[in-house]
Parts: sequence; C-alpha cells; structure tokens
Amino acid sequence: MSEAVEKFQTRAELARFIEDTASTAVDKALAQAAPVERRVPWVTSGPVGQDSIGYSVLKAAAFALGYLGPDQAKEEIHVHHQLRELYQTYGFVPHCGHQSFLVPLASAHLPAFEPRGQRIQQEIRDKMTANRHRFDPEEAAWLLRRLNPRVKALGTTSDLAGGVLVGFPTLGELIDLQRNLEAFAQAGAQEIALPPNGRIQFPKLTGGSTAYWVGEGTSITESQPSTGSLDLQAKKLGIFVKLNNELLRFASPSAEGLIRFDMARVAALKADSAMLTGTGGTQIKGLLTYSDLLTHPASTTGANGDTFQPEDVAKMEAKLPDAVSAPTAWLMRRDMFAALMNRRADATTEDDAAGPFLFHPSRSAADAPPTELYGTKVVRTSQISNSRVKGSSSNLTYILLGYFPDWIVGRSGVMEFLASGLGDSALQNDQTYLRGIQHLDAGPRHAASFVLCDQLIVG
Repeated sequence: MSEAVEKFQTRAELARFIEDTASTAVDKALAQAAPVERRVPWVTSGPVGQDSIGYSVLKAAAFALGYLGPDQAKEEIHVHHQLRELYQTYGFVPHCGHQSFLVPLASAHLPAFEPRGQRIQQEIRDKMTANRHRFDPEEAAWLLRRLNPRVKALGTTSDLAGGVLVGFPTLGELIDLQRNLEAFAQAGAQEIALPPNGRIQFPKLTGGSTAYWVGEGTSITESQPSTGSLDLQAKKLGIFVKLNNELLRFASPSAEGLIRFDMARVAALKADSAMLTGTGGTQIKGLLTYSDLLTHPASTTGANGDTFQPEDVAKMEAKLPDAVSAPTAWLMRRDMFAALMNRRADATTEDDAAGPFLFHPSRSAADAPPTELYGTKVVRTSQISNSRVKGSSSNLTYILLGYFPDWIVGRSGVMEFLASGLGDSALQNDQTYLRGIQHLDAGPRHAASFVLCDQLIVG
C-alpha cells in the first residue's frame, strides 16, 4: 500500500486515480449486464391527452386511404389488430386478407368465450360509445345542408315522403343502429351472435309423439317423434357508401354519427327485404317462402284483391298454435295501417262512413291513431311489398302477424372494411368509397308461429 501511495506526488493525484478506477469498473459492469426495458411514464407518441377519445369509423377510413398517420388513428388500428387476432384464434379469414380493415359492428356479438375475449368486448364497447355525449344535432344539420340541401338525413327518404319526421342519428354501435331500423328487430326477433366459423344449428321438434287409449292387456301403439334443425350459415351482405371527403376532413362526432347511421340503414333495409321475401342461396331465405307458414284469406274477397275486415284480426290470431300464448307484433305498411285506423262504420245512410271507427271503436275523432291493433304492437314499414298481384291488380299488399321471438337472426360481430378514393367518379367528385361486408343469416324456429293475410287492397 505504501508503494502505491508513493507513485503519486500529491493527495489530489491519488483521489483522481481512485475515481477513474471506480468509473471504469461501473462502465464495465453496465456493459456486461443484460438489457432491461425501461418505460418512462411521461413520454408518449401521437396526440397528447386523447388516449380515450373513442372509436371512429371515419378515422379508420382516413387511415386506410393514407389521409391519417398511425399516430392519428391509434385506437382504430389497435381495435383492428385486437379483432384480427381474436377471430384468427377461431379460424376466421377475411375475404381480402390483410387489405381488410376490421370494424366492430357490435361488441355483444364478439366471441367472448374466454377472459381475453370478454376483456376485448368490454373495451370495444366503451370505445364505440365514448363520443355519444358529444353528438351535436345542430352541427349534424349543418353538415347535412352542406352535403345535400334537399335531403333531411343522409340516405333517408325526402322531406315530402316523411323525411322531416326522421330524427338525426346519434353515435352508437352499428348493429344497434341497424336493429333500430329493422322491422323484424322492432317486432321482437331474437338476436344471436354467429360464431367465427359463420355457422350455427338449432335442433327442433317437427313432429310429436301420439297418445292412445288402450284397453286392459292391449299393447300401446308405438309412435316416433320427428326432429329437424334450423341451420344458420353466414350470408355475405355488402354495404357500399359514397362519402364526401368533407366528412373525413370534419371528422366530428356528428359526421361520424351520420356515416354510422347511413351504413346501418342500408344494411337494415337489405336485410329486412330478404327476411321477408328472400330466395335463399346467397341471401336469407324469407319468411314468406316457407311452406309451413300459416295463411288466412281476408273475409271480403274479390277478383282483383281482398279487403281486410275487423273480424280478420281475431281470425288471424286464432290460427296461431297453442304454443304461442300471444303474438308479439303485426307487420304492415304505413298506408295500410292508416286506412284501417280511419275506416268507419255507416251512421245514417249507406256508405256515409260517419259512424264509429271499426278497428278501434273507443277512439274519438280527436284522438291520435293508436300504435296497437287490439292490444298487439303494430310495426309499420315500407319493406312490406305493395306490388302483390291478384287478377288485374298489381298494387296489393299483405299483413303479417306472428310471435317474432321464433324468428332468429344471427350476425357476426365484425365488418370487413375497405376504403378507396380511386376511380373517375370518386376523383372528380372528391369522394371516398367505403365498402363493408358483414355476415348474417336468419330463419324461423317454427314458421307456424306466423300468419299471413295476402293480396289486400289498401283502403
């Protein structure tokens, strides 16, 4: 020790030697240590203070087109990866592979069979509804006037055809919006989630056993119940929306609400039409095409159309099987329901129609038309055809009564989403084309739970 100290002329040189030796030892130890990931809590990327801003279909479209970078669509990209990984676990393959951008249709329809799926389901539900309170009807009205001053709501009917009665859409999950627009959903149809493989089967009893009276020592006749199944297999429903790029630039909750509403409306109308009269195959097989659907001819028949009478209400309900304690809804056109509610009996002279209302006798002329028909909800929809044919008439309609929980609708929880700004029309009009593909199917658990009265004159 004394020899080492003698190498240094002063105490300062000795202190410097000790400090350099210690520093070298520390550097060597750090170099040999295994790397450790250190997360700094005060560092972030992308917009600051917007980690819980919610989910936006518009941002998903803008990112797919390259209008936004990854830092500006963090939530949308994160949800896409979550959905893709979740569905790949069950063998789901998008139609367009990695080009498809997955968008949640409804969190309730996601495959939450295990804790990971349940966590994703709750997280996506929170994101899809995060901006609901920020929807501004006045901003939505301004956007609608800017996009198309002649239309009340994006894609709905014109003002003269009732569009003024349509409220502005608010933010919500796409399938929830779609269900609110579908006649079958309003009538009480049962909703289920299609599994990721797109197919589900419900066994059902098509024929029961038979009971017999037998005498002493006499054998009982054997009977064999028959069974069947309701097979739901995903049908591909395409949604094509032309979107003015102003909406992408505004990217407000009001613009987001308009797009979600329009996509849901398009899908609802197409699905409703197929659930009524679809031919099967690539589309849903419609209720009216099932051979075991019950039918009832109107009490007043004619060569060119039949007239629905007050007694037909009870007669249609009487045809339902005993297993149906009470129907849940009527489906008919608005003009047909209005004609029924305004039909009046004669008072003093024949055909004066000045007496009490036939279909709601206790109603006075000052009362508003009811929304029920003898205690059963009436769903009024233009999806009911007004082009049924009998004789020389081709403008007839029909009325449907049923227990709609026996109609089952199965949907997938995601939509495959593609966005494009290419094409002459899109380029010239400064538009973006959005194409969504959702998978669904529907069918009756028992078609005999529904009664059809067809070929009716409106009036």
